Amino acid sequence: MSAAVQHLTPVTLELGGKCPIVLDSLSWSWEREVAVNRILVTKFGFCAGQACIGIDYAIVEKKFASNLVELMKIMMKKMFGENPRESNSIARIINKHHFLRLKNLLNDPLVKTSIVHGGSMDEDNLFIEPTILLDPPLQSAVMTEEIFGPILPIITLDKIEDSICFINSRPRPLAIYVFTKNEALKRRMVSETSSGSLVFNDAVIQFAADNLPFGGVGESGFGKYHGKFSFDTFSHYKAVAKRSFLTDFWFRFPPWNNYKLLLLDCALNLDYFGLLLVILGLKRSRKGFNIN
Repeated sequence: MSAAVQHLTPVTLELGGKCPIVLDSLSWSWEREVAVNRILVTKFGFCAGQACIGIDYAIVEKKFASNLVELMKIMMKKMFGENPRESNSIARIINKHHFLRLKNLLNDPLVKTSIVHGGSMDEDNLFIEPTILLDPPLQSAVMTEEIFGPILPIITLDKIEDSICFINSRPRPLAIYVFTKNEALKRRMVSETSSGSLVFNDAVIQFAADNLPFGGVGESGFGKYHGKFSFDTFSHYKAVAKRSFLTDFWFRFPPWNNYKLLLLDCALNLDYFGLLLVILGLKRSRKGFNIN
């Protein structure tokens, strides 16, 4: 490898992926409104969803889905008005190539039938209305490719805990956003899922915290940066060890015999109790070493 490049430089790679939100059916209506507000502004208000850590799709319980869709419609009207295209709060798609890519996602006949809000497009102005899909086919491109646009699929499951298996069945995302007050679910999300970052009850805010590492895992990248983590990533921690000349372990030097090897084996495994037993003659074999 050293013959192929002039400089070998440490790197960190952030890729993105399909970042899900898991929205629990919160008890109080104001909690739901706060959660939906944060979800909508993250998905549609920031770059129209064109961000690597933006929300890609949502997971909710079936019994909560219809109420969620209606609440989202109400909240979006408050944010973007009756005619979102005339709003100054929604970004346009970055270029025509990506507009056509998003258009193709929505023009899939099976996906079209899942549209429950929005879906209008203005190709001349690179505008796509904030669009909500309810249970689009999991094998469709909108659920297998990173969306990177103002399209929000909502996937319904019988129990919110089933979201863990659903997320784990897909490539590891750059971020997971979980809206819940269920402490048991929080613990399971921490211990049973893998992602670049995990945020509870908000989205994207981890990017602004320079005391948190930012980066992906697996398919969403490797390494980390932000604040001191950037310095650490591109720094080499040189190991330095020092000893005196006063003491030594006599059994580290040849000629070898089974007794020395047994002591050395215990020492290398930091088995201090084993060392004591060998010295006292109470331990006579370990990992295949036999003393006659």
